[in-house]
Amino acid sequence: MLSIRKIEHRDAPRIGIFFPYNPDINAKLKQLGAAYSKTHRCWYMNYSPESYKLLKNNFEDIIIENPIIKTGSNKLVAGPESRDIPPIDISNGHTENPDMLMSKLPDTAAPKAVSSGHKVKKNSLAQKLHLNLADNIGKYWVFSMDYSVPLSRELLKVKGVYWNKQQRAYLAFRHPKVKAKIEAVLKSPGILPSDFIGNEPVVHGGEICIKPHDDNTAFMQVYLPKSVLLMEKIKRFSMSRYSSADKCYLLPATPEVFKALLVHYEPDNLTLNNCLPPNYLKKENLPNRKRFLLEKAKHQLLGKVPEAGQEFMTNMIDNMLANNLSDSTISNYGNAFFRFIRDHDYTDPAKMDYKQIVRYLGGLMEKGLSSAVGNNLVNALNYYYRNVEQNNEFMFKLPRPKKEKRIRTVFTMEECHQVFQTIENPKHKLALMIAYGAGLRVSEVVNLEWKNVFFKEHKIHIINGKGKKDRIVMLPLSLLEMLEHYQALYRKGKYVFEGQITGMPYSSSSVQKVMREAIEQSGMIKKGSIHSLRHSFATHLLDSGIDIRYVQELLGHKDIRTTMIYSHLSKPAVNNVQSPLDRIMDSTESDEDESDAKKKRH
Repeated sequence: MLSIRKIEHRDAPRIGIFFPYNPDINAKLKQLGAAYSKTHRCWYMNYSPESYKLLKNNFEDIIIENPIIKTGSNKLVAGPESRDIPPIDISNGHTENPDMLMSKLPDTAAPKAVSSGHKVKKNSLAQKLHLNLADNIGKYWVFSMDYSVPLSRELLKVKGVYWNKQQRAYLAFRHPKVKAKIEAVLKSPGILPSDFIGNEPVVHGGEICIKPHDDNTAFMQVYLPKSVLLMEKIKRFSMSRYSSADKCYLLPATPEVFKALLVHYEPDNLTLNNCLPPNYLKKENLPNRKRFLLEKAKHQLLGKVPEAGQEFMTNMIDNMLANNLSDSTISNYGNAFFRFIRDHDYTDPAKMDYKQIVRYLGGLMEKGLSSAVGNNLVNALNYYYRNVEQNNEFMFKLPRPKKEKRIRTVFTMEECHQVFQTIENPKHKLALMIAYGAGLRVSEVVNLEWKNVFFKEHKIHIINGKGKKDRIVMLPLSLLEMLEHYQALYRKGKYVFEGQITGMPYSSSSVQKVMREAIEQSGMIKKGSIHSLRHSFATHLLDSGIDIRYVQELLGHKDIRTTMIYSHLSKPAVNNVQSPLDRIMDSTESDEDESDAKKKRH
């Protein structure tokens, strides 16, 4: 569905075309000669009857915001704003010559709240920015408005506010504090509704429907009532995936998953409608971790790309799978490559020359793209041209953005102890203590298996770490008793830290959340993540005099230059260096003390 209104763009009136992100509509509008305005965040066409006729003939549902209703006179709207374009007569539903008539689009349109009927206060800043409140998406309010650099920066500083590139809209967590801060930034009290996530009604009753998945019998379809609380539960299942085509969640069709599903929704008193045929649930339907993650990465990438770019993305993914790249690499390279072909309107990359691509990269950096994102894009493009196109004659050497040298967050030993002390859950505490005590990445923590923990040797065998490398790390002696007690307390399974489904690991996002909450409860001013524990581990080893080559092996770094970063953070001698200013002040104070002593003697 399209929404159109009159806008002023490049010193001329235009037809502004607004709609949620849709690549197919984008492609069709471009064929009709429309262009995209980054200023107004919309597509636009010339303000003329011909343009309106093209839109009318190519799109069924078009909403004209605030059209002028004819009141009995056939006189055309006078004045320069009308451009001699008569309004559509919507009082009786037809015009004398609909092919040549067009509605006079308003200069500004009142913001509308689609989902809740919430109205924006008149003459507020939000109204001047044409703020539109759309349907809620889960835990978030969704709104869009005219682009303003200072306001956009202030909004994104608010914790709980995010920018969604695909929808070209802001997502705001439905919380009273977030609402107050957004309304303060926009100087418009009451622009957001009060349907906070905490006020979400608890569903007692309703139906949970489980059906077979026709396309893949290894999965089952789960249909839930439209409730954020119920949907958040199923999202926490490590093997959960949402199917936009079927409007349902997909879970592996195994007895363990089915049982876990019933246990988690038992307190909600939902009626079970089990439509699965006999013997549909099979234990072997549970995919291995690697297969699931690769399929998930592939599914998410192909779901973004329209038909015009499917061939390029499919070739890219197939090549990465054949080269046995990890799911995270496939996701990173795939998203960067998608950005590239999308910005070039899905033109065949093989037809682009070196200068054109460098110009594109330069434009992105000019807009403020971070060096990390820029380097990832360069890596993705180099991979595509070298491996997919296999153009050996074309030496593709793109300039790499210079990386910013940022100081990493490192906790002191006392601060690490303070974080651990705030956690009461033994599983959560042990996960963070192993991350620090062995210098593990979060992925290595959640994928740690019991068979790779060598209690007698005080070692941990890390299998298939970053870069598909194995390594041996230390098992701290202080964790032996805690780990043995934890193993006896919880039923021994495959993974040390199991998730909600038996036989599946704990999710990385859950461990990150544990770390965030622990830092917040400890009252520390420093901000960090679970990866900060790994930084702290390396820094503290170097502080104690451990050779940097041993630290390199423990961290699993391929290049010692990566480990050298921690040597800059670990310089105890630097802390003993005295500033010249302190020496001057100390000298001055000693002279004054000596002078006072002489006066007393005399």
